[in-house]
Amino acid sequence: MSGNVVFGIRNGFMLGALLVFGFLFAATLQAREIKPSALKQIAQLQAEKATRTPAQQKMDSRLLYTLKDQRGEIARKNLPRLRNNVAVAKDGTVLVDIRASVSDELLRQIHDLGGSVIHHHRAFDAIRAYLPLNALEIFAADTAVRAIRPADQMMTHSLNMPLGQVVTEGDIAHGADTVRTNFGVDGTGVMVCAMSDSVDELATLQGLGELPSVTVLTGQDGNPGSSEGTALLEIIHDMAPGAALGFATGKGGQAQMAQNILDLAAAGCNVIVDDVFYFAEAVFQDGVIAQAVDEVAAAGVLYFSSAGNSGNFNDGTSGVHEADYSGTTLPTVLNGLGMSAHNFNGTSVTNEVTEDALNPTPFFTLSWADPLGASSNDYDLFLLNAAADMVVAMSNATQNGGQDAFEIIDSIAPDDTGNHLVVVKVNGDDRFFHMNTHRGRLEFGTDGQLAGHAGAEGAVAVAATFVGNAGGAPFTGGPGNPVETFSSDGPRRIFFDADGDPVSLTRGVSSVVRQKPDVTAADGVSTASTNFPTFFGTSASAPHAAAISALYIEIFPSISALGIADILKSTALDIEAPGFDRDSGNGIIMTEEPINNTIFADGFESGDATAWTK
Repeated sequence: MSGNVVFGIRNGFMLGALLVFGFLFAATLQAREIKPSALKQIAQLQAEKATRTPAQQKMDSRLLYTLKDQRGEIARKNLPRLRNNVAVAKDGTVLVDIRASVSDELLRQIHDLGGSVIHHHRAFDAIRAYLPLNALEIFAADTAVRAIRPADQMMTHSLNMPLGQVVTEGDIAHGADTVRTNFGVDGTGVMVCAMSDSVDELATLQGLGELPSVTVLTGQDGNPGSSEGTALLEIIHDMAPGAALGFATGKGGQAQMAQNILDLAAAGCNVIVDDVFYFAEAVFQDGVIAQAVDEVAAAGVLYFSSAGNSGNFNDGTSGVHEADYSGTTLPTVLNGLGMSAHNFNGTSVTNEVTEDALNPTPFFTLSWADPLGASSNDYDLFLLNAAADMVVAMSNATQNGGQDAFEIIDSIAPDDTGNHLVVVKVNGDDRFFHMNTHRGRLEFGTDGQLAGHAGAEGAVAVAATFVGNAGGAPFTGGPGNPVETFSSDGPRRIFFDADGDPVSLTRGVSSVVRQKPDVTAADGVSTASTNFPTFFGTSASAPHAAAISALYIEIFPSISALGIADILKSTALDIEAPGFDRDSGNGIIMTEEPINNTIFADGFESGDATAWTK
């Protein structure tokens, strides 16, 4: 968009007419412009935003617009294509995540309003509950409540293909079969735990002899689901058959997943691997899941996480745009205050969704460099149709000092292919931002796809390479083993520490660049899980890395998790660009190389496998 607009909230006026005037007569960019009809619709939406009460400002705009739609307060005739996909149950309730100071009194209030608490976590200031839509404003007015939004949704990093065999081909490709033979190890004494959606088929696969006994955290099996957890466990068991196995779902919200990570570590897991990503996870700061990862890693747990399947810049599959905000200003309307839109490439304030993911991408998101729960720079995200003359979806939550720097739009694949995303700054300072299509593709993409807890310092983020390129033999590295074109790239830039303080205060830099992903492993492998007969994606690559670490730990139980991670990375087979690169990290993680490397370092005359006996 090409200009500024003022909302009038500072003076308490309804400025809809003035806003429309400002948009309609705005100077436009010489290249792609937003049509006057879409500018008029944006003006209407932003005029509504200027009227919100303090309670409404705590509510996600999707909830608020659903509520106002029910009341007939939205002029729908002026917004014929605007969609809102908040799920309202037959009893009028919505599932929400609440950030609040959790108390018995607040939990009772949920019940008094006709709602029900699913779970709460005082340590994380988090509640997941069903609340009547028409009671949200009342609840939001409580001073203990800081934010309410539709329950955070997650996805796993899997891609499913036709039926194959039932033993992972990664066993040979990573050399685990050779290590088991030469060293007589199988992961005995090590507990490896997986986190995914569910383990619905666990009993069936145990009956078929595909899986042994698995310790599942009470109430955390995630059923019903796709049983992706059994596919992860199968890969681990194929490569490290002596390792004890555990599982907890990643479903239930960010706070629940963080708690499950802590509980798995307390249950004795030496290695944890997950393939879960929440769309609302913090990008520029470690959120609750990343903090839990760092906590268990510091306590000696080796943690692996899928890098993601959302594409990378080098392969032309980028679906993310990271940049310093560069606004194109519209003429001001009042008091010199106004709105601008990001200029993506010097000529365009819209960024076309060139491909909407088919597998699937339910959301477009926007995050910017403000601390969690303390954003005072107000940005919004709009989705326009292909002609850029109509708003089809938007997220315009209020950020005035107490909210997250986050906006989210429901996407409908593949209908959003050809539509255009627009990043708008309402007011405040220019910030580095991250706009993500989550498996879609953008006209103007960048690197920096990997986000969330896979970017935690304590996590080993795992990219994917097709096992078929190994030709039924061990990987040899080099250009013949590239990462999958969908594998997510790094790096991950961090601006705030876990407490929300700028890293510049402690490290003397404006941001920390974490080199992610860390390593690469096989995907496109076989499992007996019904939905994952040929298992593609970083969901498949991460458990290969976890299984390799189990064999290593059995031989060298005294080496710290940090030390093991460093050894696995330093002995990886180089692929993609020479040395570390943002697509494959350090390269393909192998089984025998790190063991031989450590044996040689420990004073044996040879690094050969036969030089060591257990």
